[in-house]
Amino acid sequence: MISFVTDNTSKTVKQKLNNPRQIVALGGGMFSMEPENGILDKYILNLVKKPQPKICFLGTASNDGKEYIEMFYKFFQKQQCIPTHLALTDPPKDLEDFILSQDIIHVGGGKTKLIIQKWKRSGLDKIMRKAYDRGIILTGMSAGAICWFEDGFVSGPNDSIKKLQCLGFLEGSFCPHYEDREKLREAYHGAIMKKTIKEGYGVEDGAALHFVNEELLRVVTSRVNARAFKVTPLKVDVNETVYESVYLGDEGMAKRVIDEDIKKRGNIKLVQSFIESINSHKVSDIVKHLTDDHLFRDSIGINVTGIEDMQEAWESCFMLFPDYSISPENIICSGDEIAIFGIASGTVFIGNRVNDENHWKVPASWRALIRGDKIAEWCVYADIEPIRNIRERLSETNGEAVKTETEIS
Repeated sequence: MISFVTDNTSKTVKQKLNNPRQIVALGGGMFSMEPENGILDKYILNLVKKPQPKICFLGTASNDGKEYIEMFYKFFQKQQCIPTHLALTDPPKDLEDFILSQDIIHVGGGKTKLIIQKWKRSGLDKIMRKAYDRGIILTGMSAGAICWFEDGFVSGPNDSIKKLQCLGFLEGSFCPHYEDREKLREAYHGAIMKKTIKEGYGVEDGAALHFVNEELLRVVTSRVNARAFKVTPLKVDVNETVYESVYLGDEGMAKRVIDEDIKKRGNIKLVQSFIESINSHKVSDIVKHLTDDHLFRDSIGINVTGIEDMQEAWESCFMLFPDYSISPENIICSGDEIAIFGIASGTVFIGNRVNDENHWKVPASWRALIRGDKIAEWCVYADIEPIRNIRERLSETNGEAVKTETEIS
């Protein structure tokens, strides 16, 4: 399932669909730990729908170590991409232009504190925020994953850890190498239990969290048994909830998973375009989105089928409610089914006039079934009692019934 939470405006919805913010946070792995595997590396490359995506490596956490940079080039020069790196010890003339020209930013492991200190000193933290908002994919392993969250950590006395304020692109905290480093895991548990740092994620080597618009889309792994956990505090302990994961066991699997995401986003864009046509009251555009055998079901159980009847139904709707509109707040996609949650509103038109007192606004949800590149079904679920009450009041006041052939709300 893929979900896009919106801000009540179609502009925001479109921005999130066309250029979603993405972060892939790895517990450990990729070219520096398992170069013979390469599954997670290729998964990240496949997120960019270009034949030669630009991927930039930052070794800030390891003081731009030469060996780490060489490992990056050794792997990615053999892939379908354009690899480059950024060393703050020898930065380009225009740091912002360089970063914003990339498709993928990958941050290596080492010391998270170095990342935060050096990026803030150079202004790279603010540039990364711009890159993230523009849809440049941010990835990282170990310290390079921790940095994207709110709370990181540094070593404290007696194997404890102390809080390190990180970039805050993602909520909570992140603990890498979750299975292999027992003392680190125990210290992470202690810090969460004492609320020294916020609850977060424990991620093993070979596992990665893929976030889209700050929501966890899925956990992917390059190893059969690699796991990721949600770690939350209890009174005297912590609770670990293991996430379901997708093992990308072969290169084809990674591509299929990403292609499915692209299909889902295409379906959501179709529904968003349909809603825009509805809000514009352009009936000719509305029916262009529909299959020839389209089925419409409304809130009171009326069914309408076929293009011609749908055109008449929408024309009747806009005559009754001249300002009818849909305001989506949350759009969720599962395969070819789309669920939309939001607000439906309008004003009952009667007697050649529109009065504010006849305005209605109700929570509503809609279900769309996609077939090919068109909408085969559109179902509405809403409380239409406010509309009935307005019509009854108008009927009593004016001595006339307010009628319509179909209810579309």
